[in-house]
Amino acid sequence: MLQRGNDIYCGIFDSGILRREDSKSTDRRVIFYELELFHTNTGTSFVNGERYPCRRGMLLCAKPGQVRHSDFPVRCSFIRIAAGKDPDIDRILDAAPNCFYIRDESKILELMALFGKLGTLSVGSETRGWETAHINAKFAEMLYRCMRLWGEDVSAVDGAPVGRLTREAYEYINEHYCEPCTLADIALALHISPNYLHTVFKKETGTTPLAHVLHRRVEKAKKLIVAGEHSMLEIAMETGFSSQSHFNKVFKKETGQTPVGWRRDLAKTY
Repeated sequence: MLQRGNDIYCGIFDSGILRREDSKSTDRRVIFYELELFHTNTGTSFVNGERYPCRRGMLLCAKPGQVRHSDFPVRCSFIRIAAGKDPDIDRILDAAPNCFYIRDESKILELMALFGKLGTLSVGSETRGWETAHINAKFAEMLYRCMRLWGEDVSAVDGAPVGRLTREAYEYINEHYCEPCTLADIALALHISPNYLHTVFKKETGTTPLAHVLHRRVEKAKKLIVAGEHSMLEIAMETGFSSQSHFNKVFKKETGQTPVGWRRDLAKTY
């Protein structure tokens, strides 16, 4: 387990107080596990080049060996945890997402209280057995709550279990697929990095967010073709494609036929 002072260090970082003359921090290589819970909707954190806009409730987990910096102002509760002291803790933190946004204000407040309690317990230089045990117990509770948040709200999409992030990406795509809907657009709406969204979405669904956007557009186009009230150019524009040629290319890749060929075969069935 962790030992007070040597293995765990807690506190609050406020760049407006501690780094008020600076607009950003310099790149540095992470040595400890760095778990941070952000208090405000200001600033940006970067981990290994990935950009994470800071929002209240953003839970950042930087791992040893990663390179990070922040654009100020930022304010967060933080815990630094020594690596290599407890294999179970290392495995949990290694598997944690670099960034996770907590939406529920009550859960944000609960986690902030735990961060604060750990900070209070860690103050002082004396180390007695019962104090170390108390710190470890609070840290275990905090880590358990984080694990629940990272994996919470698992539901099903198209019959397959998916996590909160993938479900929210599906919901966003289903509402906006007929508009400009890039990976960057979806990631920005969910306050997450495009690379992380792509990785999680593909792992849980077997396809990419962009492929799902195109699939929804083709399915919508089929309905418009069946209705028979629009030209192919109008259908292409109405379903979010930038041109008729792009529409034709994607439609053929999805169905094996061009839109005109698909409509011709459809007419033969009547």
